[in-house]
Amino acid sequence: MQRRRDVKVRMEKIAYILDYMRQGNPLDKHPQHKNRPVMQLLGEDYFMLMEATPLSSNIDFQIEQKLELENSPIKIDFHITYEDLTSVAKDELPKVIRKIITEDKSSIFVEFFNKAEPLTLKLHALELLPNIGKKTLRIILEERKKQPFVDFKDIENRVGIKDVVGLLIERIIKELQGGEKYYLFVYPLFDEKSKKLGEHSIYIGYLEKLGKYNESGSTFSS
Repeated sequence: MQRRRDVKVRMEKIAYILDYMRQGNPLDKHPQHKNRPVMQLLGEDYFMLMEATPLSSNIDFQIEQKLELENSPIKIDFHITYEDLTSVAKDELPKVIRKIITEDKSSIFVEFFNKAEPLTLKLHALELLPNIGKKTLRIILEERKKQPFVDFKDIENRVGIKDVVGLLIERIIKELQGGEKYYLFVYPLFDEKSKKLGEHSIYIGYLEKLGKYNESGSTFSS
């Protein structure tokens, strides 16, 4: 597994446990994870999927537990793909993404609706969200021009969208599954088999850009 060569390496600082297998995972493609404790994680900033091993057997890790990765009691071993996830991890994924969106980064995701820009002359970033076509896009652009959105409920009430968070979750999972041209939120990985497709993928990185924008107060630029 390799990183996109045209994007500088990102590092996750915080991650959530999607699955913790105390006896190992006999189906894991990495030999060292077949018969020893292993966990699968989702990063908070770039939605990177990772596998890790605990450094101590005295700690009882829990699914959906939030971990600070610097000086943490685990060792990140590999970055993995969506297909590498266990069935438990796939079931937990939407719950953890919802937690990240609503508890950790709600203001940034709301700001995405205020600041998202066209990707091409014919395609706007907001159109990559499920169920947002030209008509809904026009309403969003008109409403945010009148007054910036303040929270998810404000977006739903003024635009007429149901479950904004659900749309974001669906988009993030789609990006995690791979094969997308544009990655709005997920920092993409590719392997040698999909290298040709990976070369045509574009990492937009709205969370990263909006996070820096919010911290500095400078003008947003995509």
